[in-house]
Amino acid sequence: MTTAPGSSPSRPRLTSLAEITEHLRNDPQPFFYVSRSATNLLGVDRWVGGFRYISLRDAWDGAHPRAFAPTNVPDIEPRGNVNIANWLLSNEQVQRYIAEQTPAGLRPKIVMAMFDERSERICRELGYEIAMPEVALRSRLDSKISTTQLGNDAGAFSVPNILTTITGWDDLRAQARAAGLGEHLVIQLPYGDSGRTTYFVSSSADYERVAADITGPDIKVMRRIAHLPLAVEAVITAAGTVTGPVLREITGHPELTAYRGGWAGSELYPSLLGDDARTRTLDLVERFCNRLAAEGYRGILEVSVLLDTDTDEVYLGELNPRISGSSPHSNLTPHDTTLPLFAYHVLEFSDVDFDLDLAQIRAERAAALDAETWSTLVIQYPGPDVDRVVEAPRTGRYRVSQDGARLDFVAADLDWQGLQSPDEAFWMRAVGVGDYRGRGLDMGMLITRTRAQEQHYALTDHTKRLIPALQGLYRGTRVPAARVYWRAGIRKLREITQRSR
Repeated sequence: MTTAPGSSPSRPRLTSLAEITEHLRNDPQPFFYVSRSATNLLGVDRWVGGFRYISLRDAWDGAHPRAFAPTNVPDIEPRGNVNIANWLLSNEQVQRYIAEQTPAGLRPKIVMAMFDERSERICRELGYEIAMPEVALRSRLDSKISTTQLGNDAGAFSVPNILTTITGWDDLRAQARAAGLGEHLVIQLPYGDSGRTTYFVSSSADYERVAADITGPDIKVMRRIAHLPLAVEAVITAAGTVTGPVLREITGHPELTAYRGGWAGSELYPSLLGDDARTRTLDLVERFCNRLAAEGYRGILEVSVLLDTDTDEVYLGELNPRISGSSPHSNLTPHDTTLPLFAYHVLEFSDVDFDLDLAQIRAERAAALDAETWSTLVIQYPGPDVDRVVEAPRTGRYRVSQDGARLDFVAADLDWQGLQSPDEAFWMRAVGVGDYRGRGLDMGMLITRTRAQEQHYALTDHTKRLIPALQGLYRGTRVPAARVYWRAGIRKLREITQRSR
């Protein structure tokens, strides 16, 4: 560790990965990940000594030494990632835990995936620092319109498109033809989950079904291409951008998600991309991130990338300016050979100066992950009714039967970093005994050392059997419809009251 010219003796400069690793392990500065579930950043605590998890429910039944969940969650619990984060931040038990885990003279640093202006206000009032880009910047960059424009500036181009407004079907067709977009169109609204705000329009009948949503507002109209959906997480730091592995997204499978085109996980495997396509993908992400850095963005983000399977062109997709569903892969550290990606986010928000050898980091991460096969499956409750859970599988490691039709509990491991073979799986529970579940609710994440999808997007037969095997470990009792509507009304009233504070 050295002190560079112009640096304060109290603010050291880290000049090697060894120094960075030592600093992250030994720095007493606490970072608290506040979220419904600890899933996305699980395993970061292996490398960052001050890292802790605060979640709505205790997924480990008290076994994780760095995880905390309050015991006074109301029967009508908060819903929605932002509402949950704000409820946790306002909870006296959580505040007491943060105070107890923060050494004297240090200020707690808070990490969240989803938060809003109220979250920022709560943290200011409590004296916490949010170690994330501010809401205003995230909101501006989160627009698919802004993403496209900034990508164009950076030479990270999207699928051929126009950014426009339309007055009707004839106007849409005229504009699309003038731009050479073809007859089959993909239309996106600026904001929202792409599974719910992306529309496929090839005829006037298609248009009429979604006309109320896409007529009038700013939209992005794209040529429809045959593509491989990819995702890359990255961390923008003062010393440059660190990229994570290139992942294939798992989207639109009704066995996993209730929403057409909805995201349900990711997979990583050696034959996903050749060296040239991987290099071009990572280069596109870095160019785009350099442009975001000029906008003042720093820290973690995810970039979706579309690989045209007909032309082999790589295109910019969307920006998720936050911790994302790719994070479980990005933070893999098999055999403890490389820092998890989020460690560089922690480094960026630590009170140190540092240098990064980006080529060395990319090479080390490639050596650690390029030969690995991992899948993450976010499993939703498939039932049409609401029920209350009376039996739920424990968080931990499971043995998978040869045909994938049975899961047998092995050990209550804290995370999935130690999975070794395809016949093992890790279940990270998000819904446990006593919780309510309705159609589309995420029950948790299943992590395996196998591929989840065939080459042409269908789920593998093994995965198709694995999903009901996990769902079969749950048992619930149906909640009467009247009680469901009553609970929903009370929850909505509470959310309105909280927003008015």
